[in-house]
Amino acid sequence: MATISVIIPVYNKAPWLQRCLGSLIEQTDKDFEVIIVDDGSTDGGNEICRKLAKANGWRLFLQAHAGVSVARNFGIDKATGDYIAFLDADDSYTEDAIKVMKNMTKDFKYNIIQFGQYRDGMSPNRQAPRGDYELPNCTVEFWEFTTNKLYNLRFLRENKIRFIEGLQFGEDEMFNVETFIANHGFRQASVVLYNHYFDDTNSLCRGGLDLAKLTVLDKLLRERIVELVQDGGDQWVDGAEWLIKQCRTHYNSKTFKRFGFEQKPRGDYDIVYFVKNTPHNEELKYSLRSVEQNWFYKDVWFYGGCPKDLEPDYYVKAVQNAPTKWENVRNMMLEVCQNDEITEDFWLFNDDFFILRPIKEFEPRYDGTLTSKIQEIRDKHHGEDSEWSKNLGKLQKLLKKHGKPEFCYAIHEPMLINRKKMLEVLKMFPDEPMQRALYGNWWSIGGVQEKDPKYTLPEMNDIADKIVKHDIVSTSDESFRVGYVGKWLRDKFPNKSRFEV
Repeated sequence: MATISVIIPVYNKAPWLQRCLGSLIEQTDKDFEVIIVDDGSTDGGNEICRKLAKANGWRLFLQAHAGVSVARNFGIDKATGDYIAFLDADDSYTEDAIKVMKNMTKDFKYNIIQFGQYRDGMSPNRQAPRGDYELPNCTVEFWEFTTNKLYNLRFLRENKIRFIEGLQFGEDEMFNVETFIANHGFRQASVVLYNHYFDDTNSLCRGGLDLAKLTVLDKLLRERIVELVQDGGDQWVDGAEWLIKQCRTHYNSKTFKRFGFEQKPRGDYDIVYFVKNTPHNEELKYSLRSVEQNWFYKDVWFYGGCPKDLEPDYYVKAVQNAPTKWENVRNMMLEVCQNDEITEDFWLFNDDFFILRPIKEFEPRYDGTLTSKIQEIRDKHHGEDSEWSKNLGKLQKLLKKHGKPEFCYAIHEPMLINRKKMLEVLKMFPDEPMQRALYGNWWSIGGVQEKDPKYTLPEMNDIADKIVKHDIVSTSDESFRVGYVGKWLRDKFPNKSRFEV
């Protein structure tokens, strides 16, 4: 039967130490190792630990204040048990916890065993049914905690898994990302052994969370998952995808919303941006600021490139080396429409769309008929066709052949697209470049007519009078970079969004 080492990091937890350490004294099975690491307490807690450690034969270590990760790593180094468990100094165990832990590990088969926990010593949190869970085919809550698990000590040491020292928040999640990927799964027990309390008002979970910490942690988790997959090979890909999904579920939970990770109501549909493969994209940055402030959405996806200073909810790298721009867009659209992780209906955004005021409902919009748009383009080119009007003309003939309407949905505003319906027309007409207009007309989505709100002239110094009439505007690269419209938008959205690194 396995031996158990319980590691307890302590920093200024004097009011709760009797509850925590007392639960160890009251264990029905007395044969286990206790390692207390006092992390420089200044509230007299070290004296409480010293007294109880001496009376019960526990191992006590004192260190200068360096953080919980350093304390836990020190405990891992000193542990001699077959399995280790982490107990927080303001929580406690049930009286038979050690006895049950030993029974769970008697055949030494599992490297990670998860058990249930009580909330504030009362009703237990929900947990997955008892059984063995392999990634990615499992559904489980509270994967992120380390205090509701047993870890095989040899497994941790062989895989060199340790807590990241210096991380201000989320050390448990980072630790479990490594253990889950290295082990491909875990054992879920049906017992509840841990009392998780929330009466320490100085605890990070009670008052120290903020948007900046959560955003940084989310980025670190996903980066570390990618690194582990690159190091470990294809056999870890499924587990990594599962963990990324768990991270998003975790941070969209009610608990984390309360602390600001989600600062506004979430919509029903994802946003998808097709992003140019460039290291910086100033327009996209301000587009996201306007979206975060004024649009209702679920998650934001980048397809294609990802600027260094931006971090979407999800990023899918896509090669953009096709001969033409429309072929690149079509290839990315095909990938999006076949990605079941994206909501069935999604908002298609360009990086130069800016939402000027809160929008909760948005009807489909079109810029007149194809006939009128073609004529407008010809008038601008002194009666000559451009590549744009030629493409519109080809689409017009195709739609007429099939008895479809001919509205111009190639307007610079968001469009709600159904993945299955768009996929159908893409496969039916693989050479059609005007995807939005093809989709909108083929499925007769209707909508309202509106003049295209794209501003292309840098010298429009009366832009403030014009732009205020819109709820959405679009820009050209030049008009945003050096024009009045770009200055107006930068002044309107000075605050960073959660997508900025």
